[in-house]
Amino acid sequence: MMTTPGSLRAVLALNRTVGIVLVSVLFFGLGEQLWSPFLPAYLDAKLNGSAAHSMGGVGLAALLAVGIYACLRNLFEAACYVGGGQLTARLGDRGSLILFGALTVGGYVLFLSSSAPVIAIIAALLIVGWDPLSVPLTFTTVATTVTTRNQGMAFALQSIQKRLPRIIGPAVAGVVLAAAARHHGSADIGYVVGMRWLVGVSLLLGLGSLVMQVLWMPRYPAPPRGPDSLTVVRGFHPTLRRLLLAEIFTRWCDWLVREFVVLYLLVIRGIDPASVGLLFALQNTVALLTYLPIGRMTAVVGLQPFIGLTFIFFALFPLSLALAPDGYGLVVAFVIWGLREIGEPARKALIVSLLPAPIRAQGVGLYWGLRGMAICWASIIGAAVWFWLGPHALLYLAFAFGCAGAAVFYLYTRDAVEMEGEFSS
Repeated sequence: MMTTPGSLRAVLALNRTVGIVLVSVLFFGLGEQLWSPFLPAYLDAKLNGSAAHSMGGVGLAALLAVGIYACLRNLFEAACYVGGGQLTARLGDRGSLILFGALTVGGYVLFLSSSAPVIAIIAALLIVGWDPLSVPLTFTTVATTVTTRNQGMAFALQSIQKRLPRIIGPAVAGVVLAAAARHHGSADIGYVVGMRWLVGVSLLLGLGSLVMQVLWMPRYPAPPRGPDSLTVVRGFHPTLRRLLLAEIFTRWCDWLVREFVVLYLLVIRGIDPASVGLLFALQNTVALLTYLPIGRMTAVVGLQPFIGLTFIFFALFPLSLALAPDGYGLVVAFVIWGLREIGEPARKALIVSLLPAPIRAQGVGLYWGLRGMAICWASIIGAAVWFWLGPHALLYLAFAFGCAGAAVFYLYTRDAVEMEGEFSS
């Protein structure tokens, strides 16, 4: 039987509000991914440049700048997650979405106003705030419009919408930066000039999305005020608390190396920017290809198997990157990095199912916020480990944290997830 447009919209939970949210996620996400994967290279070019590279490494100033940026990013995102939940609960979808978009556009303007590394870091924090601010909004949209059984599929579709910019953006950025480096005869100058062009394009995307939200986003009355944050945290389900503990270990694994991967590839491995961009695009393509089939399978086999695989692949990526030979080895490592998203829709569906509707927006924000505050120091420690012990020691340390996260999940959380899945279905 042929599927009508109306029935397709019902299956995908598409309406005017959801549609504008998805387009906003696409535009702002693409704007961020056009430059953010290469921000560490930009900071390295501004602070150290070819002098450090000629010695076969990354300078201390660049490592510290990247580590401090990642630390501040986690702290800022934690505040945004909490604030996003509170604002969404008070301002409603339209008001919170417009406010979040305006902050991001302001970040682009600030970045273009000065080339100083400190200004770039402050601007980047404002720009990347869009995603954590908007997460509670997207969670509540799915929770209120999709049945519990189909929430894994709904989050898979939202994950695809967020992942597409992460495929297109790094690939385009890598080509632009490589071309700028060739044109100026210097990688450092090319990174600085190319980044400013990319941020200018991102500003245009952000302005377009903001105008669309102001003109077409429906107006709804603000929802009633919810409980305070402490009450929400005390109301966390025991399974949710155990999942959060496992995630903290695993996100330490992630953030020990995440912002240093691009420097590792460019400086230590000697990979050109275009190839680095393609590796990031490959990672996100692999992640995208898992979302729909896995989102569908969660309704059949439950959430636990896929959440568990996520923890395993998180741990395997830094190990595979340390051991990978150039060429095909790096391709395998980035495929593993993409596969770590295999349980993302299932994990989000579980979190939603464990948060009652009255506190869902605030609960989502607090969950991510607490996680962000717990892992914020990982990048600074990562910078210190790289400088004193080398990049491969950092990758092995991240692997150890990933193993700890997987162990916590399988020892203390897995059985509870299985019972919750049976109860929800």
